[in-house]
Amino acid sequence: MSNYGRGILMILGSAFCLSTSGVGLRVIEEADGWQILFYRSLSMMALILIVLLLRRPHNLKTRIRALAWDDLALALVLGTGFVAYVFALLQTTVANALFVFSSAPFFAAVLGWIVLRERVAARTWIAIAAAMSGLAIMVSAGMMSGRMSGNLIALWLPISYAVSVVLVRRSQQPDMLLALFLAAGVATLITIPFIDDFSLGWADLGVSLYLGVFQVGAGFILLILGARYVPAAQVGLLALVEPVLGPVWAWLTVLEMPAQATLVGGAVILAAVGIDAAISAARSSRKSSQSSA
Repeated sequence: MSNYGRGILMILGSAFCLSTSGVGLRVIEEADGWQILFYRSLSMMALILIVLLLRRPHNLKTRIRALAWDDLALALVLGTGFVAYVFALLQTTVANALFVFSSAPFFAAVLGWIVLRERVAARTWIAIAAAMSGLAIMVSAGMMSGRMSGNLIALWLPISYAVSVVLVRRSQQPDMLLALFLAAGVATLITIPFIDDFSLGWADLGVSLYLGVFQVGAGFILLILGARYVPAAQVGLLALVEPVLGPVWAWLTVLEMPAQATLVGGAVILAAVGIDAAISAARSSRKSSQSSA
């Protein structure tokens, strides 16, 4: 399999992991958003540290000394993005936050072109527009409420995602997992002033650890590793699989039937993402065959 194909699979795996947050949050009993974010970020740091030690145990000190400005920028951008997610949901609706996030492929495409000089094919622009329309259909019923301040905070989510993807693709590091570790640290430090009581029940603590290890931990590790091989615009487009999978997990776990608009919008997103990815993969495979011939 080509590096491009592996990258596609890792980005889809990232969307799969990230899409499970709703299921976890549904079973929270008493913890508030800041407590969840604190323990989620701590457990995310623990997972990334383990991965770093397993991958290159003897090079960790060298990696720390070799930290570049791009690594620090990623830590700040992504760490504040983790926190902005909580602020946004406190100030606006989930539907609004999801719709705002649907602009991630647009920001990724524009930044990829400006910073990396990555040309975006016309079919990818069409796929981005179609996917954004599909997500608008999915969340149309809940988009009329919510505070403007929350919508503006939510705007940092797609921007931070797009900036992070571009930074990963520009980086000269073997990977940016150390920067991801620092991003989780930034989120942890930001949450501390907002928490009055750090004690959690065992059930809520377990959910928070699940979110840190599997949802954002594994999700963003796959994103950081996979984004190196996939153009920025397509990474943003593939990320829109996440809101499609969320209602699926709700249906499978708590028997919450998705609305008709959710099914229609989800089908539009999957069609747009699938067709664009299939065409891109075929062309990438053809180029690899020609270069090896």
